[in-house]
Amino acid sequence: MQIIANQGFDPTTDSWDGAKLRIYFPDEGSAALARRDWKSEVPSCVEFSSCGGVQVADTSKDSVVLFFCPRASEAEFVEQILYETEEKRGDELMLTVMVNPLLVDMGVTGFGMAGRRLRERLIDGLIPAYYLRTLPWGALTRVWPQLFTVWQEDAEESTGYRLIKAMDRLPSNPEVEDIYDIENGEMSAPGEGF
Repeated sequence: MQIIANQGFDPTTDSWDGAKLRIYFPDEGSAALARRDWKSEVPSCVEFSSCGGVQVADTSKDSVVLFFCPRASEAEFVEQILYETEEKRGDELMLTVMVNPLLVDMGVTGFGMAGRRLRERLIDGLIPAYYLRTLPWGALTRVWPQLFTVWQEDAEESTGYRLIKAMDRLPSNPEVEDIYDIENGEMSAPGEGF
């Protein structure tokens, strides 16, 4: 691909006319800071935008789109940008990455139909490639294509953690706590007991 072969630069001009990588930040302040501080660090094929606000950037050449820390308040915008970019670029859209998304927040989207529909339209179709959530007693991880794994701190292990469960899907918060409780004898496993 031309963008990689030329390391993001067009040797014949100061500007890049090929495919672009666009990075969306949660707000215009973060995007402006990145434009200012990273200008000399990133090639001209990289452009910065913000979630929300007035969009004036030409996105017709975006081939890679990154969203940094999109929040529930930006979920509608993220969804709109994804659909528009897909519609404009079709097969030329090579990759979309979300870094630390928090697109469903019960305080913003609620427990009701709006939150459920957002999950169905936008989130359920995503594949978490890397996942790390620290817990007071361990961690929940995933490195795609491997399973989601729940780890408990254990001073006797050489890594400091012991695997307590592997799952093919992201467990909910109550499930993670139940896994810990079952492992530590604070709760019976399903099917045990009466």
